Amino acid sequence: MRKKAFFLFALLLFLAVMILPAGAQKLGKAAWRRYFRDWHLLETELFLLRYTEKDAAAAAWLAAVADRRAAEVAAVLPHTAKEKPWLVLVPDLATLRDIFGFAEEDGALGVYQAGAIALLSPQAWDWEAEEARFEEFVAKNPLVHEYTHYVLDVRARGNYPRWFSEGMASYLQYRLTGYTWPEEDSSLSTGPYYNLKRFTSDFASLPDQALAYCQAQSIVTYLAALQADEGLNKLLDKLGAGTAFDRALEEVYGMEAEAVFAAWLGWSRAAAGIRPKLA
Repeated sequence: MRKKAFFLFALLLFLAVMILPAGAQKLGKAAWRRYFRDWHLLETELFLLRYTEKDAAAAAWLAAVADRRAAEVAAVLPHTAKEKPWLVLVPDLATLRDIFGFAEEDGALGVYQAGAIALLSPQAWDWEAEEARFEEFVAKNPLVHEYTHYVLDVRARGNYPRWFSEGMASYLQYRLTGYTWPEEDSSLSTGPYYNLKRFTSDFASLPDQALAYCQAQSIVTYLAALQADEGLNKLLDKLGAGTAFDRALEEVYGMEAEAVFAAWLGWSRAAAGIRPKLA
């Protein structure tokens, strides 16, 4: 039962860390904002937090930590927003599916879309024992991950491949909270890894999404090892100015994308003491 519960959680978290592509949400930005406008509002320094009455306790906790977490992301990736993003605590999966157009079988812990972060309320984490749900929400909610997606949207305006966005969000989540996904699968360190062409063009449909996310996080970790935060921010500046991703990567790191990938592969192999294969 424990393995089954973990598998379900891993599946949910995969869906959580998706960025919805343009047009994928059921409701547009103005429409979903109308959906939430009658919910309770708690304004923090950096967020407009919306929630239902039964989530008042969770909302109070979230308000107390959301600004701190956002500031931690901003310390790594400085940014200036024209307006406060919405932070919505959604009480159940049915509501989340209705708003963002998920299929009936889909789940999510959180979603970033068009200036808003939606997090699934801890009361809906029914794969956890009821008495443990809030504690697990505190430990594993994807706020930092989704807020990083928001920052990339602000800084680079969507001018990047999917793997880079997910890699950055996973890298920041691990760096700032110590949490990485999946928690218990050590086999990911041995590969086989996806080749760059497939990784870039087919990221969302790769059959092993756990591997894809961990590979993306590892590549961003390698970029950070090369030039620390300065390099990542230079890259975002170039992307925000409209430079194509591969060109921006070469201008900042002095290597074409294929060379970066090959260098990362060698770095990953040396760090793990193994010889990963490409798929």
